[in-house]
Amino acid sequence: MTPGPETDFPPPPPGFVAVPDLAPGGFDAVSGGFLVGVEAGQLVGGFRVTPSCCNRAGLCHGGKLAGVCDAYLAMAALFREDLQGGFLPTVSLGLDFMAPVPRGVWVELRAETLRITRSLVFVQGLVTVEGTPAARADAIYHRLPPGDAPGPDIGALLRGLLGHATTTRGGMAP
Repeated sequence: MTPGPETDFPPPPPGFVAVPDLAPGGFDAVSGGFLVGVEAGQLVGGFRVTPSCCNRAGLCHGGKLAGVCDAYLAMAALFREDLQGGFLPTVSLGLDFMAPVPRGVWVELRAETLRITRSLVFVQGLVTVEGTPAARADAIYHRLPPGDAPGPDIGALLRGLLGHATTTRGGMAP
């Protein structure tokens, strides 16, 4: 890769790896996607705010943060809860911006699954820059029955990629 405005930044922290391109040529290819790592059994998301992520003010665009939060919160639930699905369609996504996110910083995301029902998954997350909250997100996802979701089991794919064993609930909830 040739150095340029999108690559002249420090590398990500150790332990972060790129999320596989699950929809070649899709939204992640345009938005730049994000990286993942594991901390205390939880999936942690992260990305560097490059110029293509920024608005005219040189701050991370709210649309970039919303897109990453939407994908990350679903992946975090699939990773942690072993829901055995390849996809969690978004029912609702809320985002509260708490602080500006400037160009060049490393952004991290952490999530907590609040509740799982037979058809819904409730997740909340926090976006931080150097430990300072920058945004709070909450989402509700539709839980497809095993076998109905397109593509591979994303939770299993991420656990394999990160060398992490299955953890908590799993299976279909009542």
